[in-house]
Amino acid sequence: MISLSKDGYFLRNQTRFVPAGVNYWPGSSGVEMWERWMPDEIQHDLDVIAGLGLNAIRFFLRWPDFEPEPGQYAAAHFRHLDDMLGWCQQRGLAAQPSLFVGFMSGGYFWPAYRRGRNIFADAEMVERAAAFARHAASVIAPYHDTLLGIDLGNELTVPPDAIAAHPSEVIGWCRAVTEAIRSVYPQALIVSGTDQGTLVNDTGWRLGDMPGTDYYSMHAYPVPPWHNVGFDGMTDPFSQSLLPAYVSLARAYGPTFVQEFGTIATFGAAQQDAYLRTMLPACWQAGANGFLWWCLRDISARVPPYVKNGFEGTLGLIDDHDRVKPGLEYFIEFSRAVQSLPLPDLTAASTGLYLPAHYYPRDNELSTGQSPRDLSRSLLISRYLLGLAGEPPRVVSGRTGPDDRLKTLVIPGAWLTIDEIHTLESWVAAGGRLIWHAPDPVNWGPDAIRLLGAVPVDYRSPAPVTVQVFGQGWTFNDFPRGIRLEVTPTTAQVLARDDHGAPLLLANRVGRGLVLYALPEVDETAAKAASDRQARDLWLAWYRGMLDHF
Repeated sequence: MISLSKDGYFLRNQTRFVPAGVNYWPGSSGVEMWERWMPDEIQHDLDVIAGLGLNAIRFFLRWPDFEPEPGQYAAAHFRHLDDMLGWCQQRGLAAQPSLFVGFMSGGYFWPAYRRGRNIFADAEMVERAAAFARHAASVIAPYHDTLLGIDLGNELTVPPDAIAAHPSEVIGWCRAVTEAIRSVYPQALIVSGTDQGTLVNDTGWRLGDMPGTDYYSMHAYPVPPWHNVGFDGMTDPFSQSLLPAYVSLARAYGPTFVQEFGTIATFGAAQQDAYLRTMLPACWQAGANGFLWWCLRDISARVPPYVKNGFEGTLGLIDDHDRVKPGLEYFIEFSRAVQSLPLPDLTAASTGLYLPAHYYPRDNELSTGQSPRDLSRSLLISRYLLGLAGEPPRVVSGRTGPDDRLKTLVIPGAWLTIDEIHTLESWVAAGGRLIWHAPDPVNWGPDAIRLLGAVPVDYRSPAPVTVQVFGQGWTFNDFPRGIRLEVTPTTAQVLARDDHGAPLLLANRVGRGLVLYALPEVDETAAKAASDRQARDLWLAWYRGMLDHF
């Protein structure tokens, strides 16, 4: 039986077990798997997976295939689902069926009877989704001992329905579907199947608020336009840091599974090998509890969405002769080695990266209004630069605040509530060291004045400024909320002024601790240079200067 331990890792029969395997569609049919059922091909592929020493598989139900008309279930397809689960069980493969393939490989697959209605907001569609989940779970439940859980769907952050629905409706859909599953399968493990969109956007699929799920999933690939920050290919160390960064941020909310990853380009052996050798161990150290490659083999089916997204047919781990492609061998090596690697200590680092208590702004009266897209970009670049500086951070959630083991905390441009500022003031006074880039100019009330030791005296236009500090000149064009704040120190010391003579970098002693802060958006400025390795890494000198000040 597969379960989750208290520290968020999988157990199989009470022994630690790290799922390492693949996502799966048959090569000959792809997303048409259930309509073009090929039992011999599928069983051959399952043998190949087991023969590679992999132990897990995620596969997908297309809702319209299984429920072509409301309440009418395709009996043959459900028999095939039963066959699929039995074949996985026979080979010792931990299976994770994914229920709702609304989005897959660039295509959308909703039942025809949807008729444009919002999947998450329309009452009848929510009812139909819950009923389908209940029926599917009743077929899946007998295989509980070898299930990696039920996946709600594939990247449900992507369909426009998510952003069009009210966040409470998305959350309500999640609750309705998970309750339906557990009505027939009470002991089920459930995961949402969401991707990096849970961190980059506020789609209603919110970490910390997916009722009925047991762990989170993360998907990400080294393709620059698929992220909100640039990088220069798979050999770029910043590219290699992104999926581990997403994992570490999600892990602040709960157990996190790398449910989909890959290199997309599978023809350049050196590039792929360099990426995997750095990224996979870093994900493990960030707290990932499992790894599934996308996908087992190349797809030859000439059907949508492959006919318009040709590269989707080239993403396989293995070639037509069932051999692992050159450059991808390290995944097999890692899959075996990770089973005996020591668990990382996720609270060991003495440097922290601050994740605000109220991350999602839509319809959230406690939110400061900051966009997750902007904040996540600053978090990603800050985590990377701290690593370069020899201070790889752990994520510190504003929901719980810093702990006694933490010595230094970095806030890369987050806008905080008064309550968060008050908590940080107490932590600094007890001896903490706080680095804060771009404090919120409109939330500079009495608590911020005490913490930062300065008062706002003017709100200036966001004209570029330059400052000489840490042995070189730095130019800033970006300021929080588009405001170039001018302050006058009360208890703070001015460490550097901009070329207009206004304070830009200040330090304030609070009790036994110290706050060091810069008024411009340092991390956003660095992030804009992220695709230029040399220009981006120049910001290491800034970070070292800030850290060395203590």
